[in-house]
Amino acid sequence: MVKTTDVIVVGGGVNGTCIAYHLAQRGASVTLVEKDNIAAGPTGLSCGIIRQHYSHPITASIALAALRFFENFEDLVGGDCDFRQTGYIFAAGPDTIDTLKSNVALQQSLGINTSVISVEELRELVPGAAIDGIVGAAYEPESGYADPYSTSVAFANRAEELGAEVLTGTEVRSVIIEGGKARGVVTNQGRLEAASVVLATGPWSSRLAKLFGIDLPIVPCRVQVCLFERAPDLNHDKIFIDSPLGVYTRPEGEDLMLVGSVATDEAKAGIKHPDDFQRVADFDAVSRYSEQLIERFPKMDKGSFLKGYASLYDVTPDWQPILDELPGIENLYCCAGSSGHGFKLAPIVGKMMADLITRGKSDNDDINFFAFDRFAREELVESGYAHKLLG
Repeated sequence: MVKTTDVIVVGGGVNGTCIAYHLAQRGASVTLVEKDNIAAGPTGLSCGIIRQHYSHPITASIALAALRFFENFEDLVGGDCDFRQTGYIFAAGPDTIDTLKSNVALQQSLGINTSVISVEELRELVPGAAIDGIVGAAYEPESGYADPYSTSVAFANRAEELGAEVLTGTEVRSVIIEGGKARGVVTNQGRLEAASVVLATGPWSSRLAKLFGIDLPIVPCRVQVCLFERAPDLNHDKIFIDSPLGVYTRPEGEDLMLVGSVATDEAKAGIKHPDDFQRVADFDAVSRYSEQLIERFPKMDKGSFLKGYASLYDVTPDWQPILDELPGIENLYCCAGSSGHGFKLAPIVGKMMADLITRGKSDNDDINFFAFDRFAREELVESGYAHKLLG
């Protein structure tokens, strides 16, 4: 006899595990299906930055609520997300300072702890930084980063404690559609049935959706991150978004730092299959990040490159997710296209999706902001910055 549950969630990254957790909290019977291990895909390679600097009140509000969730993660979920409240700095050049000031005013009106700081204040917060090209910055003292792997595992474990079934090593081959409704999935381990199916499959989503005739505007894009050993005399313990140079840095423990790009044109599309891409950073990226790092932090000429790796973003045309029931097939839901924002928003996005699935609507009407049909309506989400990854 084929087992039937209320909801099958496909994908064991942070979005899928968080949705499973919130559904199980509501008493739904849930099966979480992951083809590998929990957080084995892009989630596990995420830098885990948590910030609230967004250009739109909806995304900023979600980010604020997600920050509060991360701050209270152990009490809410159990387990440890390893949240580190380092502070977050967004440095602006002449071309972005007006947008930054406008965004900070918006964020302050929502209750976000943020402020515009001067170049002199920036020098105090980031000793050792060369300020060339920077005319001001935003500072969020409560923001920081967490461990995406630990977070996802904690969500999955808590979902199991609440009665969910977590199936790893189980690859979904197709979604069962009967009478215009999603009825389950076919996997490499057999058939699973459910009243609803959620695709939280990141860069694999568009390939899976094509199997049942839906064209999801989600493109897998390759992104690169490098790990450096910090120079012994460089005291740099905050997340630093360097808009003028197009890079970010994030502390990693006491002695290391991660470096990546915020330039959305550097996210390389054209990945033929999300399972088949170069996972080691390009020599050009390593060289570029090294040069930019030394330009901003001259003492890093005494630092050293340790390794570089590549991961994938699942990118939509407006760099915002699709959170919706898909058209033409009842009870088939999509939570994908996070476009680099997935981890920082996941605790609230998961709740919004669980509301939508169990009640037919979300308590948070903001979910309509991420509707699938916005692309057909040409009502894309606008970012205040040229690099849409910045929000």
